[in-house]
Amino acid sequence: MLAWRNGEYVTVPDGATVAQIHDGSSLFETFALRSGSVECLADHWHRLAMGCPRLGLNAQKLILGQSTDRAKWSPVLQKLLNAAGLSDAIVRIMVVPRADGLSTEWVTVRPLPESTPAVDLFLLKTVRDKPEWLPRPKSGPWKNSATAWQELKSLTTRLDVEGVQCDAVGHVSECTRSALAWWDGQQWSMPAGSTGCLPSTAANQFKGVLQQAKIPLQEVAVPFPQKAQSIIILRSTLAGGACLVHQAYKPDGQVVWQASADQSLALAQLNALRHWRAQRSVNLA
Repeated sequence: MLAWRNGEYVTVPDGATVAQIHDGSSLFETFALRSGSVECLADHWHRLAMGCPRLGLNAQKLILGQSTDRAKWSPVLQKLLNAAGLSDAIVRIMVVPRADGLSTEWVTVRPLPESTPAVDLFLLKTVRDKPEWLPRPKSGPWKNSATAWQELKSLTTRLDVEGVQCDAVGHVSECTRSALAWWDGQQWSMPAGSTGCLPSTAANQFKGVLQQAKIPLQEVAVPFPQKAQSIIILRSTLAGGACLVHQAYKPDGQVVWQASADQSLALAQLNALRHWRAQRSVNLA
């Protein structure tokens, strides 16, 4: 597939992972491009900038990694989209540090899966590794999460699923590609950063929506919440940034959790998140 690298176009393997492009230290962000627009791009740039000093990089010197300038992005995206035969896509930007203190930036696109209104979870055996530092960066080579993704694919061929990783002491951390949150009838909860979870852009947006509505939220280090009434996953590439969870399984297929019949409160919060994100859309292509 075609990739952009610091102003030139090069060929990389189809579906190339972060580690396949660069097996050393890197930072990356992925976001959905729909009808030429990206929701909440500033949140991705904020997270990317948080990791830059740790790799000796100045975020303000990035070529595309802090830009919302359509004139810069559009030619790149249009060429990559045309080469891949896509209109909408998941866009990934990678930032690789160089010996001279600058960076090599990579941009690739891949098909954007159709969003689903609900997913099932599988509790994985792959333990979430310890973060390099806190708050945890979204960094390459991303091998622990890739291993979790491979485990999930070994359990089921379904596409409407996510895998859940716990930390070394059994506290729920995050999903293979998503953050998660749950409602227990009194308040919302999310995994604490100490579990090794990412500072998810969609999860932070959901926190803001709850704060505006004065709905209580806590960050906790606890086992999988089997008594929750609602569980949602939060992922920036999903339409609206989140979706419901229907049920959760052990790796052997045993059901360990099922959503309560009434999901109206959770759906109301997801609709609020969808509206919030739509107001923060930037046209790039």
